[in-house]
Amino acid sequence: MDKYHLLIDKLINGTISSKERKALEKWIWKNETNMSIFKIYIKENYRKTSINFNSELAYQRFLETVKAKKNTAKRFHTFLKYAAVLTVILTIGFLAKRQFLTNNSKTLIKVVENEEKKFLGNEIFIKLADGTTKILNTEVNEVVTDANGNIVAKMGRNTIAFDSVKKVVNSTPLYNEIFIPHGEIFKLKLSDGTMVWLNSGSKLRFPQSFENSNIKRIVYLEGEAFFEVTKNKHRPFIVNTQEVDIKVLGTKFNITSYENDDFITTTLVEGSVSVYENRTPNNEVMLTPSFQANYNKFGNNFSKVKVDTSIYTAWMQNRLVINNLKFPEILVKLERKYSVKFVNKAENLNNELYEGEFVDEDIESVLKTISMSTPFSYEINQNIITLTN
Repeated sequence: MDKYHLLIDKLINGTISSKERKALEKWIWKNETNMSIFKIYIKENYRKTSINFNSELAYQRFLETVKAKKNTAKRFHTFLKYAAVLTVILTIGFLAKRQFLTNNSKTLIKVVENEEKKFLGNEIFIKLADGTTKILNTEVNEVVTDANGNIVAKMGRNTIAFDSVKKVVNSTPLYNEIFIPHGEIFKLKLSDGTMVWLNSGSKLRFPQSFENSNIKRIVYLEGEAFFEVTKNKHRPFIVNTQEVDIKVLGTKFNITSYENDDFITTTLVEGSVSVYENRTPNNEVMLTPSFQANYNKFGNNFSKVKVDTSIYTAWMQNRLVINNLKFPEILVKLERKYSVKFVNKAENLNNELYEGEFVDEDIESVLKTISMSTPFSYEINQNIITLTN
């Protein structure tokens, strides 16, 4: 028994590993006795956190207290709705969320699912400079060849590397394009050693090789990517987006530049970058670490703000962080992450603000959690999700 008490303490303190979390979850849900022990232990050992010792209410108080103690929310995730009277704590961690769902009898959730439900997504594929198009198998190690059989890259697990490409003598750069569908994340190593993490629904156009000194280190991005640029003070690295260029020598930064978004966002983690309007280079913002530049596509202007960079790079660890977003903005993120399409008929939710985090959750868990605060029903038919009041 002491073993599981220790695991509960680790859960509370945010030090539990994924393996230990699974073991604790299995034990708790094995029978009602274990669940009761879990609740009683929380009540008795965290008595200071609650003003009401009814077992159910104490448990919910415990959830609130853990949230207050864990501001980083790296191991526990919560989903909050801002309300005029109070803030409702919805979930903390997978175990807490499941128990809260079980006990919250006031929440009405209607779920209608198609028996043939499946989330549809396209394959990750690359278009080489010679026009060859290849679907990339992210689960195996293999080489990628062009139309003539020349090896141009090597595939590892969810990664493609161009660092072994033979030296290019042609002064004209040969550009490849890689496409990442919704529901996928992919890593790319360019020939100069620069690492690029590509988020769902993104496309990157890049030179097959930077070996020739006449070839500029410039890539073209649509979507979202995190860059860890290999330093070269003689050859700046430039990321071109729809309306903004980001110029660096060697640094780490995140760019969000989806076609349908109103803003192009550059978040600097390390080093320094110059962010400027490509039509008017004098319209420029210089960033230092932990600062973010937001370019308004309609106003053609920049704003600069200091941020928690971990929020904007969370997607690389498969964490979905909601940071003061309205309901329609959340749906856009969910569409990209889970490769689904929403039909939102619950328009009364459109002005609600949310904040919180999900870690390795499926789409239904996310929807059920949100609906606990702002009730709605949903119907899943393959990859189409219809939301109603």
